[in-house]
Amino acid sequence: MNRTVSAKNWLSQAKHDLDMAEQNLKILGFDICAFLSHQSVEKLLKSIYAFELGTIPRTHHIIDLANELILPESIMQSLLEISGDYTLSRYPDFNEIPPFEAYNKEISLEKLTAAQRIFTMLNEKIINIEESLEK
Repeated sequence: MNRTVSAKNWLSQAKHDLDMAEQNLKILGFDICAFLSHQSVEKLLKSIYAFELGTIPRTHHIIDLANELILPESIMQSLLEISGDYTLSRYPDFNEIPPFEAYNKEISLEKLTAAQRIFTMLNEKIINIEESLEK
């Protein structure tokens, strides 16, 4: 698969995951909202990675991905807000309480808002990927 198609597929899935995070917030799936917020950003970064560098590393560490992409420091704070949710939102032995009890509406909304902010900050890169498909 060429890197433009790969980047498009990752971007499409990232957008879908962000939409599903929003939907889970509405139906009180707070742990799933947090997880999908992380996943949407991870897939967005992998989309950019595929487009700019051609390969996609097998990692869930969004801070590492951002560092390798040399993203602006302004994005790092938002990434830090959701970086632990890949694990915390999924595994019941990671915390003293299971994930579905660890998240509430306020926390999940913060995670979703951070993910949305990252999408906004990276909008120029998103547009570049989308426009490359039109050529």
